[in-house]
This record gives sequence, structure tokens and C-alpha cells, in this order.
Amino acid sequence: MKPIYFLIACFIFVNQSVLVFSQEKLTKKDNNGVYVLTETGASHFAKLSLNCAERSSPHYYEEYKAYYKLKDSTTSKNLWPSFYGCYDWHSSVHNHWCLVKLLKNHPSIPEAKEIRARLNEAFSVRNIRQEHYFISLNEGGFFEFPYGQSWFLKIADELKLWNDPDAGKWLTQIDPLLIKIEDNHLKYWKKTPEVEISGSHDSPAMGISFALDYARSSSNKKLEKELLKAAKKYYLKVKNAPITFEPIEYDFMSGTLLIADLMRKVLSKNDYVKWLSKFTPELFDNELVEDALKINKTNDHEGGEAHWDGFHLNRIWCLNGMLKSLPDNALNNALKSKWMNSMNEMWDYAQQSIGKGNYDVDHWLSSFSVFALEGYK
Repeated sequence: MKPIYFLIACFIFVNQSVLVFSQEKLTKKDNNGVYVLTETGASHFAKLSLNCAERSSPHYYEEYKAYYKLKDSTTSKNLWPSFYGCYDWHSSVHNHWCLVKLLKNHPSIPEAKEIRARLNEAFSVRNIRQEHYFISLNEGGFFEFPYGQSWFLKIADELKLWNDPDAGKWLTQIDPLLIKIEDNHLKYWKKTPEVEISGSHDSPAMGISFALDYARSSSNKKLEKELLKAAKKYYLKVKNAPITFEPIEYDFMSGTLLIADLMRKVLSKNDYVKWLSKFTPELFDNELVEDALKINKTNDHEGGEAHWDGFHLNRIWCLNGMLKSLPDNALNNALKSKWMNSMNEMWDYAQQSIGKGNYDVDHWLSSFSVFALEGYK
């Protein structure tokens, strides 16, 4: 081999080894063999989410600006002083959820001080007042509903369950927007007779699931009752959901598993097992489960193709939640092993696109990565 080709080969090998080592440091396996986030991993995703949350993208905003015929002098910070960063409003909201979760679970990471400063700014009385004003005036108050608004409830859910002085302060300050979004959930599901299975922004299951978490942590019995009623109305009798055929078109989440994740919060453990065995029987079949949880691979992880990475991260968070809620005897050892192996393979596949300097990828997949390993708890 010529010296120059040898050096190139060595360079490629070393860099690939560094990449693999770096990815391995982000996670470790728990006693069951499932990936969990390390302190290094928490710091890694904190950096990504901070960078995106504080950096506005022109794409979504310019489209919005043209649609609403706003003045040229209007900036995204004028409209969304809390959530101006990231590619779009809803991604900014779930990146702020990510920052809350990382600070809550990993308070000693180097980015902790910067995270608190960002959250202090985002959740200030003045900025939340403007966010509330904007939402109230657009789309009948249903701007970014259910997806973005439900992520905001997830932020509140985390703050409610966090014994931290800043968390209590932030929760008080965001209350005006919370009241508005609570009311939207009460109105919307009550007047909506039926829904479609969706793994996109209009996913009813994800919206109801996050709202239900918030209703319970805030002891809002009225909201909880309405959400439970809606979940049973939409999904209690559904059988043989299309899990093997996902993702459908450009879904970036698993419509089927989002429903399964919701219903674990609605039904008792025994009733949940009976329901799930009819809803997704493949998950209980040793021969069919691998096909149901197969990775839908693509050679391109950028732009719209990164949807498949989000899809697999979403599947991980749903499966993690389901494993937490299922009785110990619901899955035999072989089935449980196949679930967990599939989850770890999904993680490894999705991380090929994240943290490589691509803003269009990182602006949402950082938070999805954190939710996959920690958000379901």
C-alpha cells in the first residue's frame, strides 16, 4: 500500500473509532440491558438543545410571516419571545421541555447555569404574556394544537413534579398560558366525535397523553375526566392497528405505539394487557414481533428523511413506557429480549444523524433523544 493511502486509511479508521467511542459514552445499559442516558449524554444533548433554542431559523417564520402578511420589521422574537428558536414554534417548546428535564435529572452537568438562564428568559412574565397574546389571536386560540400546545403542558408537568425553587417560580409565571391550553383541551376533545390514527403533528393520542400527565400532576380532575373519556371513546375498541406498516407517509412518530403509550395510563395493568394483545397482537408473538419493530432504514438522514430517526426515537419512548407499565409476566423472556434489542438498535440507528452540525436535524431530534430514554418516566 502506498504511504498516502495508508495514512488516509488510518485517518478514516481513527475518526470512525472516535465517533463510535463518543456515541458509546452517551449511554449505558441498565440492569435489563436497555440504554439509559449518562451524564456525558445529558451534557451532549443539553448543548444541542441550547444551541437550537437560542437560534432562530428563517424557514418556518418566513412562511408564517408571508401567510399572515406581517410587516417586514416584525421578527420572530416579536411574535414568540419565549419560543422563537428552532425551526418552528413547537420544536422550540419541546426543546425547552428537554432543557427542563435535563436540569431536573442531571443538575450537575456543566450546562446547568446556562440552562437556568435560558429558562428564566423563556418563562418570564413578560414573554409568556406575549406568547399567550399571540396564541389567543391565531387560529381561534388553537395555534399549534394539539402538538405544540401539548408539549407546553408536558413542560408544566415536569415543573409540577420538581422540588426546585425555580421550578415553582416558572410554574407560576407560565400560568396564564397554561389556563388557555387547559381550556383548549377541555373544549376540543369533548366536541370531536372520532379521530384517525396519526404519527404526525395532529396525533390525538400524543396530545391526550401529555395533557393527561399534566392533569394528574396538577390534580385537575375535570380535565383528567374529559381526557380519559376521550381516550376510551377513540381507542378502547380498536383492534389490529397497523404497526407493521409504519411509518405511514411522512409520519415522524409511531401512530400505533402512541396510542399504546396513552392507554397504559388509562387502563389498569390487567385490562391493559388484554387490550394491548388485541390492539397490537404482533408484539406478543415471537415470530411476528421482529417484523413489527423492524428499523425502516434510509441512506439519507437529512431533511425530511430524518423523520425516520424521530419515528424510531418515538417508538423507543413508547416501548419504554409500556415496559414500565406491563405486569412482569406479560412478556416471556424471549419476547422481552426482542423488544429491548430492537429499542437499542433503533437508538443506534437514529443517532447517526444527530449532533453532526445539521440544524434541521438537531432542532428536534435532540429533545426526541432525551424523551426516548428519560421522558416516559
